Amino acid sequence: MVRKKTSLAIKKNMKIGDLEAETDRDLLGACFIDKGDLSQLLNVKAPEAIILGRTGSGKSALILKGIAAVNNSVFLDPSDISIRFLEHSDIIQFFDALGVKLDLFYQVLWRHVLVVELLRMRYGLKSEHDNKSFLEKFYRLMAKDKLKKKALEYFTEWGDRFWIDTDEHLREITRKLERDVRTEIGAGWGTIALTGSGALNLSESDKVEVSQRASRVVSGLQIKKLNEVLDLLSEYAFEDRQKRYYVFIDKLDVDWAETDIRCKFIRALIEEVKTFRRLENVKIIAALRHDLLDMVFDRTRGSGFQEEKYESYLLPVVWKRDELGRVIDKRINEIFVRQYTKQGVGFDDIFPPPKKGGGPKSIDYILDRTLLRPRDALQFVNEIFKVASGSEKISWRDIFAAESIYSKKRLNSLKEEWGDIYPELLETIEILRGLDYTFTRGQMTDDRINDVCISLFEGNSRDPCVRVVKKYFGDSGGKIKSSDIVTTMLMSLYHVGAIGVKISSLDTFIWSYIDQPTISRSEIRRSNHIKIHKMLWRSLNVVF
Repeated sequence: MVRKKTSLAIKKNMKIGDLEAETDRDLLGACFIDKGDLSQLLNVKAPEAIILGRTGSGKSALILKGIAAVNNSVFLDPSDISIRFLEHSDIIQFFDALGVKLDLFYQVLWRHVLVVELLRMRYGLKSEHDNKSFLEKFYRLMAKDKLKKKALEYFTEWGDRFWIDTDEHLREITRKLERDVRTEIGAGWGTIALTGSGALNLSESDKVEVSQRASRVVSGLQIKKLNEVLDLLSEYAFEDRQKRYYVFIDKLDVDWAETDIRCKFIRALIEEVKTFRRLENVKIIAALRHDLLDMVFDRTRGSGFQEEKYESYLLPVVWKRDELGRVIDKRINEIFVRQYTKQGVGFDDIFPPPKKGGGPKSIDYILDRTLLRPRDALQFVNEIFKVASGSEKISWRDIFAAESIYSKKRLNSLKEEWGDIYPELLETIEILRGLDYTFTRGQMTDDRINDVCISLFEGNSRDPCVRVVKKYFGDSGGKIKSSDIVTTMLMSLYHVGAIGVKISSLDTFIWSYIDQPTISRSEIRRSNHIKIHKMLWRSLNVVF
């Protein structure tokens, strides 16, 4: 967008936005670009409820805009629910040691939390007095409905505590599970400690019997009762179809629980998002990182699992280049209007034109060094502003100087983003250092591969590259070859967006953030031409 020339200087500390949506609320409110995702998300009849995207793609921004756009909503942060106590719960460790599946238990926890939050929102339950008034009214409404017997049992059991903290509800449900297990096991095993070590001390025959009894307790949880509660809420509490109620959930990718518990809890939430569609004017909306969803499905899939059944509930956040250009342009205009003048100032007013003799436009140069998501673009432009501080115009020299800093930050950001899946990513990515920006597998010499393998050997075995290296050095039968290590490394680097590949001479290069998110071993073995992403050229000393 070209406007009148301006002589307004770029001030020190001027930036076009913070990288976290929570600290960027002011500019987000003024410069939000609606691509149609928000209206789809808030449509209670539309199934899309899981905002899916990579780090920095705008998931939290959608959550914040959604909260601002509706009248009735509640926000849940898993860090506030104190899920971490489950990691140290004796009864949970007891079940894990016996191999008892707790999927239903985690669903009950979420369903209870969501029911309580919806009731609080609907009836303004903030005190014991509010709670009592609500129950009296509710019992009068349902007095003649004997079909809702189980739902009434639920309200009788929990109704006087709807107003207390959510994490206390979860602890009470867990304590109830322990009491029910103790009752089910009975006097025959009355001396068993309901702990992980207690389960391990059982004989094999006792383990089978106790496991079966414990499984019956899990199977008999309140799930049927809670199903009737949903029907009851639909009929008596959320009967006004003109009013909409939303529960927004974010920060699921933060370290609020140990990874295994977190995966099970997120999978249970996804199931409950589907279940709560029974309430026609209620919608549960959650934001989830793409790599975290992959890990959740990978760690919780059972026999017969079909990932495609969940696709209709996902709302992928995808950005086009022109949309990101509009984001940058709008933010530049906003900060100049606020600090200087109402005269419009756009991207092309302060960024340089293509170099003489040909070359990319400034906006293309910037976007080529992103994974096509807002955070990357904001980060690069902010670094450029730092370098150009005090200047009226930005030069290509400013852009190149800022790129060195930006590239190092992008490398560290990849490590942070993918740390759960690839904890040794910074070691693996060294295989690319000093290579040509487009290279072949033949350029990855034995010395280069060996140096990286030595670094990976003592690394975290959660990383697939570490696992294959350890197998290689521990395999006396020669089943693992160095080519297998290279294949695993390239698959990992493709997944995180560090490289693109050309599977055949007739194909174009494909990238995980544009095309397919993962690549198979067969495809990577057939990919002889590999390209390093431009965002990493400076930090990895790539030859270009």
